[in-house]
Amino acid sequence: MSTPSTPHTPDNQNDTRQSQHTPTDAPRSIAIIGAGLAGTGAALALARAGYRVDLYSDRTRDALRDEVPATGTAILFGASRTADAQIIDDLYADNPAAHFAASAAGLANPDNPSGVDSFPARYTYEAQSVDARLRADDRLAAFLDLTGDTAGDATGSAFHVTRVTPPDLDRIAADHDLTLVATGKGGLADAFTTDHERTPYPGPQRRVLTVTATGLPSDHLFSGRAEVPGVNNALLSLHEEGEVFVGPYLHKDGLDAWVILAWARPGTATEQAFSEATDAESSLRILQDLHRRVLPDVADDLDQLRPIEADPHSWLAGAVTPRVRRPVGYTDGGSLVAALGDTAIAVDPIAGQGAQLGDFQVAALVEGLTAAETSGQPWDADLLTDLFEAHWDNHGAAGVAVTSLFLGDPLYAEVAGAFFGSAGADPAYATALFSLFSEPAPALTLRTAEDVAGLVASFSQKVTA
Repeated sequence: MSTPSTPHTPDNQNDTRQSQHTPTDAPRSIAIIGAGLAGTGAALALARAGYRVDLYSDRTRDALRDEVPATGTAILFGASRTADAQIIDDLYADNPAAHFAASAAGLANPDNPSGVDSFPARYTYEAQSVDARLRADDRLAAFLDLTGDTAGDATGSAFHVTRVTPPDLDRIAADHDLTLVATGKGGLADAFTTDHERTPYPGPQRRVLTVTATGLPSDHLFSGRAEVPGVNNALLSLHEEGEVFVGPYLHKDGLDAWVILAWARPGTATEQAFSEATDAESSLRILQDLHRRVLPDVADDLDQLRPIEADPHSWLAGAVTPRVRRPVGYTDGGSLVAALGDTAIAVDPIAGQGAQLGDFQVAALVEGLTAAETSGQPWDADLLTDLFEAHWDNHGAAGVAVTSLFLGDPLYAEVAGAFFGSAGADPAYATALFSLFSEPAPALTLRTAEDVAGLVASFSQKVTA
C-alpha cells in the first residue's frame, strides 16, 4: 500500500474514470470494506440513495453478531441520535432499558466517610445505550433486505463474506467508483497516513477493560450516590488510578444489562489488575474488586451483577491509540480509497465519541456524494478531502478535544478542576459538564475556570432542582 505526501495528488486511471461519470449512467458503484457500525451504516444509507454497494466482511452475519466482542459501547448522546436517524429508523425509541438521562458522578475521597464525593447530573438530552453488535446487525439486516440477502438488488448491491487483503483492496478499488475502508484501527487502515498535527497522543493513554453483565434492573438507582429522582442513572467515577463508567445497556440478545467500562492509568496497580482479565467472569470480578477498593459507595450494588453466560464475548481488554488519519490514500496500483469511521478518527472511548463520529461522518458523506452526483462533480480526492474537512470542522475536532479533556490532559487541568470542584454545590456545573458528551464543541475553547463559568451560565436555565 502507498500513500501520497498530500491528499490532493490524484493522477491515475481510476480518478479519470470517475470524473467522466454522469448522473445518466448506471448507478455508481461503491465498495465498503468492513461491516462494523460505520461500514454497515454507510452500506445501508448509500444503497438507499440508489448506489450499487458491495459490502465486504471477513465474517458472516451470524459471526459478526455472536462470535466477536463489541468493540465499543456505541452510546449515542443526544445530538448524534439525529444523525443516526438519517441512517436507520430508531428501533429502540420506546425501549426504556436502552436509555438513561442522568449520571450519578463520584470522585474517590478517602477522607469522606463513604469513600466518595458524589453529585447528580441531569442531562439536557437522552442517551441511548445499545450493544454495538446489535446496532451493526440492524444495519446489515436492513441492507440485506434491500439486496435480497447476498443475491444483489436491482442496482447489484451485495454482501460479500471474504477476507480483503491489500492486493484484494487494489483490485476492488480499481473496479469501483469509490472504495471506503471501515476496518477500524488496524489492518487496512495502514493505507492512510497519520495526521500528526491532529493526533493528540503518540500512544495509548489508558488500558481499557469492559464487561457487560446482568443482575440489576435497567432502572436501578445506586443507593450510594446522589440521584436525580425518576430518571435512569448511569455512573461516572474517578479515582487516582483511572475512571469507570457504569450504565444501562441493551444487550444484543435483548437482555436488560449493565456495561462497565473502566480505564486504568499507565503504571498503576489498576492497570496491572486489568491485564489479568481472561474472560467475562474474571473481568467482572476485577471491576467489582476495584469498586470495593476505591469506590465503595456503590460496591454492594455492583456485586449483584453476574456474567452473561450465553455470551462469552461480553468482555474486552486492551488499549486504544488515538489517531487521526489522512482521509484518502492509494493502493499500490494507484486506486483511490477513503477512510471511514474509526479508520479516519480513532478516539479513546472515555468520552463516548467513537460511534457518534461515525454516524456524523456517514450521514454527511451520503449527503455530500449525492450532491456531487447531482452537480456532476467527480468523486475524486479533492471532494473526499473536502467532505472530511467539513466533518472535522463540524464534529471531529471537538470529539478529539473532549476526549482529551476527560483523559485528564494537562491542557484542561484548570477546566476539570472547575467542573468537578463546583458540580457538587451547583447542579448547573454538572449539567454543563455532561452536556459535552452530546455537544463537545465548547471543549475546543475551554481553557480556564472563567471559560467554564461562561459555559455553565448558558445551561443554567436547563437545570432543575
